[in-house]
Amino acid sequence: MKRVKFILGVLGILGMVVAIILILKSDYALLTHPKGVIAQSELKLIKTNILLMLIVIVPTFILFFFTIWKYRSSNAKAKHDPEHTHGVIGGLVLWITPSVIIAVMAAITWKATHELDPYKPLESDVGPLTIQVVALDWKWLFIYPEQGIATVNFVQFPEKTPVHFALSADGSPMNSFWIPELSGQIYSMTGMTTSLHVMADAAGEYRGRAAEINGEGFANMTFVAKSTTQSDFEEWVASVKLSPLQLTDQIYNELAKPSNGSPIVLYAKVEEDLFDKIVMKYSHPNKASLWKSSGED
Repeated sequence: MKRVKFILGVLGILGMVVAIILILKSDYALLTHPKGVIAQSELKLIKTNILLMLIVIVPTFILFFFTIWKYRSSNAKAKHDPEHTHGVIGGLVLWITPSVIIAVMAAITWKATHELDPYKPLESDVGPLTIQVVALDWKWLFIYPEQGIATVNFVQFPEKTPVHFALSADGSPMNSFWIPELSGQIYSMTGMTTSLHVMADAAGEYRGRAAEINGEGFANMTFVAKSTTQSDFEEWVASVKLSPLQLTDQIYNELAKPSNGSPIVLYAKVEEDLFDKIVMKYSHPNKASLWKSSGED
């Protein structure tokens, strides 16, 4: 009976390992299916650190289960020797091995952290595309300052082109912008801007979302990120400019009000310096009057 329980326990552990592998290989595990240079580097760093940790974890668990099995109550032959020590050499091995691994992990992570700095522009022969992002309750506003258009809950950009996201927020004190297949998350906060540089290595459609729990509409605060060829992107920009909608100050004030499950909206024209106004209204001492006067103008 005890042998059967042991076998079932081993099979249970193996089953969990297989289940984890299958889950990570599925398309729903976005982190393990990177589609951009930043996400690929981040996944490589994760894998490297996991493998280094397994050098300690695997032997530890093997010794753990071996100790439990050897010193079980039914094993009368097991010798109980509480005064036993491993000596100086054994103690050094137990301390030095994990210390060396931690030092190696720290060096690798420190180097990768600086290389993957979200504020660091990506090297490319192609000029970057700037997209301004505003986190609202509970939706995402994307402003294309060079193209003069804006979208809600949808962002499109050319493949193999560096994209510079300039992020801020309006309303929520803090939010988090995340496209798992392209990069890590970056916070967006009212009254300030943060930066994120990404680049998709091929055409595709990716899921973006808020990574910070922020209230009632958190689950629906998602957006579509689409990477296309340069020609398709230019055609899309031209089609957006045919939209009858324009994002004026007045329209923005309505858009900024909390709403849940907002649809995709395309604006053919954007109020000049709208992004800067959104940021500055939280840092200017007379922010309310500034916003009101700019809206009336």
